[in-house]
Amino acid sequence: EKGCSHLLEDITDAMKDMAPGQTLLVIAHDPAAPLDIKVWSRQTSNLLLYVNLSDDHFLLQKKVS
Repeated sequence: EKGCSHLLEDITDAMKDMAPGQTLLVIAHDPAAPLDIKVWSRQTSNLLLYVNLSDDHFLLQKKVS
């Protein structure tokens, strides 16, 4: 299991190869993930479309220019 700093790096790397508007499902069990992903989403302008805390699922959409 990765810590959140590695998680955010992995999300950033995955987003680089995605087309604008594509979505990425992230499964993160780290207790800090909900807040960290929310802040990362705001800072990068990538949308956080969905959060399911019971399953630790986060659906992100790559920003459309």
